[in-house]
Amino acid sequence: MIYTYFQAEKKAGQVALAIGIVAGSLGGGVLLSAGAPFYTGLAIPLVLIGMVQVMVGATLARRSDRQAEDLEKLRDDSPAEFRAAEAPRMAKVLRNFVMIKGIELALNAAGLLLILLNNDLTFSKGLGAGLFAQSAVMLVFDVLAERRGKAYAAFVDKS
Repeated sequence: MIYTYFQAEKKAGQVALAIGIVAGSLGGGVLLSAGAPFYTGLAIPLVLIGMVQVMVGATLARRSDRQAEDLEKLRDDSPAEFRAAEAPRMAKVLRNFVMIKGIELALNAAGLLLILLNNDLTFSKGLGAGLFAQSAVMLVFDVLAERRGKAYAAFVDKS
């Protein structure tokens, strides 16, 4: 289960990294083209949230293999130490998901509100569209990560 969990985390990291690179590149291209205000507004969340996606994705992808190896060894050597170290860490990770999802939902709602409050293709409407899209992507990403985390935490508690 340890290896399976961290392989899934690694794949999710690679996906987040790819999404962040694409979003940041698209946003950067739009910003450089100095298009209509709508597109400038759209580009800002693509670039900023894209940078977060790149950092999170790269971190997950880079550390997952080593973390899985270390934890497999610890579990083999001392199941009690494994549980003592990993259970509190996973409890904190799962608590953080509650906060992170709250932020993503707030950004999603703010984006939707900006879209609905602007009839024309304004900077604000573009900003709203970018926030809505990027926060929705991150919310799905984190809901799936939380689901994997809960299953892994249950495994840790039984180990």
